Amino acid sequence: MKSTILTELMVRDHGKIVKMLHDVEKSIGMELVSTMKVFDTFEWELEKHMFVEEKAIFTSYSPKNIAEGYRMMPQLIQQHNDLLNKLQMMRKDLTWQRPVRFEEFRELLLMHKTFEEKSLYPKLDLELSVHQKEEIIKKIREILSS
Repeated sequence: MKSTILTELMVRDHGKIVKMLHDVEKSIGMELVSTMKVFDTFEWELEKHMFVEEKAIFTSYSPKNIAEGYRMMPQLIQQHNDLLNKLQMMRKDLTWQRPVRFEEFRELLLMHKTFEEKSLYPKLDLELSVHQKEEIIKKIREILSS
């Protein structure tokens, strides 16, 4: 029986990030300091999640289908960069108390989340050895618990 713990762990973290984005959206209209505190927490969690993927997961992946696997990684890194750029723009908009384009960010985040949950994580759970998964999960827990 194949282990799906990697998928389960990362899907749970995705859920936390989506909830935190919703918390940021709900905080709009509050005092700026309060909104920025909620935003800072969201930003930190999203950055940790991306760090986990890029440093703990992507670097451990040696795809069976090399062309397919290595085509996927640059796409995921580009999506991370796009999300981080939009996150930075959201920070500026919040700081200057301008309208924030949450819809655009949420759409990109959900598209990225869906791709990882349907394609990347199941592929990793299927292709990685038990030892590789254990090492990755150890790194994930170390980073996400900080």
